[in-house]
Amino acid sequence: MKKKQLLSSKNVPEKFPKKKLLSTKLKKNKNSTKLIKNKNNAKSSKFIIDRDGSISEHKTPSQYKVSKRSAKDVLGHDSVLEKERELATDLFGGDAESPFNITGEISGDDPPTAQVSTESPLEEVPQSIIPDDPYDVHHQVTKPSRKPVWVDEDDENIKVKDVVTSHMKKAEGKRGITESSEQKYELTLQRMFKHVFSSTPEWAELDHKVKKESDDEDEMIRSTANYLSEEPSVNLPKTRLEFKKLHSLNHTSYSEGAIIKAVEFNPAFQVGLVAGSSNNRFGAATLFQVDGEYNHKIQSVKFPQYPIKCAKFLKGGRRYITGSNLYGYFYVYDMEAARETKIPSVKSKGHHYIKNFYVSPDGKLIVLLMTKRLLHIFDANALSLIETLHSPEEIEAVAFNNDGSRMYTHGSGGDVLVWDMTSRLCIHKFYDDGCVDGTSITVSPNNRYLACGSSSGIVNVYEMASVSNRTPSPVKVLDKLLTKVTDLTFNPSSEILAMTSAYMDKAVKLVHLPSLTYFTDFPPFEDNLHKVQVLNFSPKSGFLAAGNNRGNALLYRLKHFSSY
Repeated sequence: MKKKQLLSSKNVPEKFPKKKLLSTKLKKNKNSTKLIKNKNNAKSSKFIIDRDGSISEHKTPSQYKVSKRSAKDVLGHDSVLEKERELATDLFGGDAESPFNITGEISGDDPPTAQVSTESPLEEVPQSIIPDDPYDVHHQVTKPSRKPVWVDEDDENIKVKDVVTSHMKKAEGKRGITESSEQKYELTLQRMFKHVFSSTPEWAELDHKVKKESDDEDEMIRSTANYLSEEPSVNLPKTRLEFKKLHSLNHTSYSEGAIIKAVEFNPAFQVGLVAGSSNNRFGAATLFQVDGEYNHKIQSVKFPQYPIKCAKFLKGGRRYITGSNLYGYFYVYDMEAARETKIPSVKSKGHHYIKNFYVSPDGKLIVLLMTKRLLHIFDANALSLIETLHSPEEIEAVAFNNDGSRMYTHGSGGDVLVWDMTSRLCIHKFYDDGCVDGTSITVSPNNRYLACGSSSGIVNVYEMASVSNRTPSPVKVLDKLLTKVTDLTFNPSSEILAMTSAYMDKAVKLVHLPSLTYFTDFPPFEDNLHKVQVLNFSPKSGFLAAGNNRGNALLYRLKHFSSY
């Protein structure tokens, strides 16, 4: 047998064909890597590689020894090509363009030893996996994650204590643990948001897909997913209204002041708003989860030196507005951003105060009832003043029909004015029968009834078809209240008319429609409601809330209605 010769540096090709040599570990064979010369004492033109990876003399396929090692079950894996790559690395090392830093010396009969640098950038890549190979089953194709367009770096440094103490003037030391809280304010806002909306809405997800426009009914179903049911009520019994008294809506707080001036139910989420004031010194508005059992507190906002007279949700339920009868501006609070915005109501000279405000049924307009016979019309989206209406007499109450095309005002002198909201003109006026001064007014959601309250405690109920006459006659005169009627409201199904007077204890009456008879079992004889300031129904009439002058927002479950 001829003496085998090791490959010398002279026999090394100048440049080996470029191939991606991806291997985390170069396996060292027990047998020396040798180059075999053929019978003509010339260098072999091809390498014959067995399954163990060693170089041997040219053999026919029938002479191959079957190795115990099985081929890797990888789509597109070529074991011969893989061993060829390893052999080429062992023999020739790496050139300047190779990703490996390979150095080797050949001396005597010792085989060349390949050394791989530990700083190789491909060291962590799994063996036989080609990142650019789409057919490799181990290759994971990941979609690029979407990132916010804009990030405020300062948000990472704001803590809860920084926000709390920035609003302090004379109340230092009365905010409890929040004054020294090291928690990030951003995380606190996220937790509050999840309390209100239960989960991240679809529009706020980074990987959400834009869906095609759907019908209004589908949108309503998505926005009211947490309603108990959508079954309409039928045949509400007369004279008796089955109900159950629950924990007060604000029983986990009782921090809205001594006089509750607003109790509102969110139109899209099962959330309630309670707002009030105390001694005309401060106002507070608190959000609660409405379940009747726990009514967990979600968030409370204080308004120093701003006693709240009225508060209402805007369309969509993500913002609410608060007003005070001592100032000429109001606040819009964004629940998602946890931020209030101060909106001036007028820019003209003179002092004008907000007596109350109302939101049109379509959610497009906000009407501010001001002193000095003024009505300011605001755009609910832009929060900008559109127009100012001048009334011939002082107005005490405002109401809209079901589509917001007509506005009805009631006030001193007993006249009811009808306004067209397209032209913003008064198109009709009629006298409320027997009324000296009007104090309240409301329209049923089915647009069938108009109810007017007076300073004498009388409530006249009119058919809407008759109010276009000069002197319409009421279909029913309700005279159970003995003092000034301060609040009138219909339930969403137009089956109940609630009326109250804030000048006498338990001065609350519920009237059945269309029979126009009183419910004899409400209010409960054993319960002292004290002086009820405001009444309101939930969107599907499942709950009735009453705010009184003891800082309490009473809550009742009306059993006839099956949903929130």
